[in-house]
Amino acid sequence: MLSFFHLLRSKFFSHLSLKVRRAGLNVDFAPDPIAYQLNVRNGALILKVPAGSAAAKAGLAPTGRGFAGNIVLGDVVTAVDGKPVKGKSDLLRVLDDYGVGDEVTLTVRRGDGTLEVTLPLEEANI
Repeated sequence: MLSFFHLLRSKFFSHLSLKVRRAGLNVDFAPDPIAYQLNVRNGALILKVPAGSAAAKAGLAPTGRGFAGNIVLGDVVTAVDGKPVKGKSDLLRVLDDYGVGDEVTLTVRRGDGTLEVTLPLEEANI
């Protein structure tokens, strides 16, 4: 009798593909401890926004360096569809409730102001 492992490797199952598609924003967020060191106490701090991504098209701003080399904080996501986000790990948990292509409205803190940005979720790079 064949083991389960051998069955999976057999030609019988070779045409099956198990791919989990996770929805995400496809931006790089600061790990929570780093964001905290940068005085971001509430929300997920955006570090990088890839060119051409839905986040870039929606105008989300990354963290960067100012003219004098100082750190200029990027946008901070504080809520998704009204659900509060305390940090990166919290944001990822909230996004698990959505699928690729779903539109979400992000509440974003930029400098001293707050704005709302609507964009479709993309397949996350895991």
